[in-house]
Amino acid sequence: CPLITFTSAIFILFLLLNLLFPLNDAVEYSTIIEDSKGDVIHAFLTSDQKWRMYVELNEISPQLKKAIICKEDKYFMYHPGINLFAVFRAAATNLIRSKRTSGASTLTMQVARMLAPKERSYANKFIEVFRALQLEWKYSKMEILQLYLNLVPYGGNIKRIKSASVLYWGK
Repeated sequence: CPLITFTSAIFILFLLLNLLFPLNDAVEYSTIIEDSKGDVIHAFLTSDQKWRMYVELNEISPQLKKAIICKEDKYFMYHPGINLFAVFRAAATNLIRSKRTSGASTLTMQVARMLAPKERSYANKFIEVFRALQLEWKYSKMEILQLYLNLVPYGGNIKRIKSASVLYWGK
């Protein structure tokens, strides 16, 4: 069957590219000094002068997890890193309006972009798609959500949800 042959070829190509271009998911986090109750006493900037305080997923309230998924990618739990419906919708909208007015980045694609920021272009979007597939291959959905929460910017040099919580609200 041609469809099975095509699908198999695409999968083998992905595996080969995955070996040739491994995912760089190493992130430098701030060193944190906590008291006996676990409250942050002091934190240090990373070598690139960012506040990146690591947060475990169990430190995040279920309501916040739901809110992030609802706001950023309501189909997060159901797609393989790419939402083809959103891609076609965005492409059609952008073609009709002759400019970029709609995006199609999934939460996983946003993680891929935050791990390796690049100029926004269609070529880089294809790289982002490939990296999103790599993330979905390597991590569970909850681990990808945790990566997102540990990478998302909150203004200036404040990165990560824990950094924002500690620096803005002292919690």
